[in-house]
Amino acid sequence: MTRRKKLFAAAIALPIAVAVGVGLKVRRASSDTLGADACDKDLAAVFEVCEAGGEICNPDKGLEEACQAGCVMSRCPNHVACTELDPIWCKPCEDEEGALHWRILYEVHEQCSPSPDLDAWRHADWKAYSDCYIAEGERRCPALKNKPQWYRPPRTRD
Repeated sequence: MTRRKKLFAAAIALPIAVAVGVGLKVRRASSDTLGADACDKDLAAVFEVCEAGGEICNPDKGLEEACQAGCVMSRCPNHVACTELDPIWCKPCEDEEGALHWRILYEVHEQCSPSPDLDAWRHADWKAYSDCYIAEGERRCPALKNKPQWYRPPRTRD
């Protein structure tokens, strides 16, 4: 598992990590440095960076395509749209099989992380991150408030 995969897994499995005190070593991947014009000039490269099982997306089985789509939607919001050809772009924010759900998770993770190096995080950083992650996720998608343990991977929910 790459360091970037571990970072994204930590974002999704945060409550578990906080509960058991797991620390992961993470840094930004060198392939995660797409140019500002990548969406216009090489959208395929954005899909590659966001590829499930790659540097960023490491979701539960069956959610790989949605994770990749959410990552692409986050990086290139003006280049993806809801169409009848691919409903993954149209699903509501609380549906973890849709791109919007994963876009929100990815952006909230980036916003709430005190630093990209999880080794440097203290217990207080994990607590602040967890509080921010849940609050900001529910602010961006109010329907998540009605979905118990939405912030945990499906395989770990009660």
